[in-house]
Amino acid sequence: MIGAAIRKEIQLVLRDRGTLISLFVMPLVFMGVLGSMFTGRQEKHAPRPIAVHLEPGSTRAAAAVRAIEQSGLFRAREEASAERVRRAVAAEEVVAGIVFPPDFDPLAGRPGELVIDTAAPPEVRGPIEGALGGLVARSLAGVELPPVLVAKSPPGIKPAVAEASPFQLYVPGSSVLFGFFLALTVGISFVHERRSGTFRRLLAAPVRRPLVLVAKLVPYYLVGLAQMAFLFGLGVVAFGMEVGGSPLALAVLTGAVVFAAVSLGLFIASFGGTERQVGAIGSVCLLVMGLLGGCMVPRAIMPASMQKFGLFTPHAWALDGYYDVLVRAGTGLTDIALPVAAVAAFGLAFALVGALRFDFER
Repeated sequence: MIGAAIRKEIQLVLRDRGTLISLFVMPLVFMGVLGSMFTGRQEKHAPRPIAVHLEPGSTRAAAAVRAIEQSGLFRAREEASAERVRRAVAAEEVVAGIVFPPDFDPLAGRPGELVIDTAAPPEVRGPIEGALGGLVARSLAGVELPPVLVAKSPPGIKPAVAEASPFQLYVPGSSVLFGFFLALTVGISFVHERRSGTFRRLLAAPVRRPLVLVAKLVPYYLVGLAQMAFLFGLGVVAFGMEVGGSPLALAVLTGAVVFAAVSLGLFIASFGGTERQVGAIGSVCLLVMGLLGGCMVPRAIMPASMQKFGLFTPHAWALDGYYDVLVRAGTGLTDIALPVAAVAAFGLAFALVGALRFDFER
């Protein structure tokens, strides 16, 4: 009886093209678009263009422009006037511009003018201002200065893998976001079975109710595992994503994520009486959880308060674990024990509440 129910659910899922597209194709498009916006092997280290204007014979300004060019971070484009520099920045032809006055001498109170959109987000404007300011300041020393700071990971934190790409973030982000959309499919399926009378016929047989729920969830758990394996496998093969840590750790965390997703489906179904109600409740819930959890915008760049709110979702814990496994070299299962436990705890809570609340006869 239970085996037949599991086989029936798997066949229904495989025949539902809409479900297969939403679980396998849509996340692939999502991660491909997002990842491509921030990557490109040939463009990754391309210097960013800036406009500069300096008067002939200004040795300090010329030294500053050479330092900017030699850094490899920026490509200086000389303009004939300060006004043309400002127009180039306003037209977004360049990311910023520098106007050097004829008597450029910051130590004497005659600094240059950094032309940049002051209304740009700090995370966009700040790195440009800091890099250009540091390069110009080093040029004033007149000699090549050695690095004043060398970045090293402290003890207890795994170092980053070499040549990590944006896909290290966007593959797991898209996978977790759409992986949890499996909950919506599970919830609608539960409500449909209840309304069609399937549950009443099953309960007429000598089968315990918990086994009926398990038989309903197991096929979707297998589909979820297949979905995540497909997305992460394609991320490695097609997008060049690297796995810096243990494949075992990746597999265990993924198993916990899929368990939380299918349990959330049961939880949502216990609160909805119709497919429309489940769809409305589930869609809003999943989008909010995905946003707070960092699937769309990395939590690291969110305000501190939003980062804390994100920890009330399984998405945030899952992405923290995936980040360590994918980006930090040598990460093992013990290193992500806390994220795995947190995601599993969410799954257990969803499953317990959903099983206690679910009404087979409603």
